[in-house]
Amino acid sequence: MKSNTVEFPQNARRTYTSVKHTFETCGMFHRVECDDVNFVIRAKHGASLLALGEKIKVRVVATGTKTSKVVVESGNQFPLNIFNIGQNKQNVTTLTEFIANRVYRLCSDEEIRLREPDIRIKH
Repeated sequence: MKSNTVEFPQNARRTYTSVKHTFETCGMFHRVECDDVNFVIRAKHGASLLALGEKIKVRVVATGTKTSKVVVESGNQFPLNIFNIGQNKQNVTTLTEFIANRVYRLCSDEEIRLREPDIRIKH
């Protein structure tokens, strides 16, 4: 499994929302599963005759109150896939750059609005 990290000057919630929106709308991934509590996204990407595709895991981690990092991990869906040995490293780099470009654009206040939690006190 290969991994890469990119840091953002936005809080973890805003970054996670942007990454989630990217995965759900870009059309490159299937079986996208989002864990909104732990800020983890799992998805599958591609398949070919030689390779059975790729599992992608993205974690958003808060590094401060106004900063966060995104950890992108890539592995083969079939653990003994010897045909794709160098492909995951290249895919992680490409995916990290893709996420960085999309998140910086989506993190602007005009593009993505964060809802304030609805907190009601019951008497």
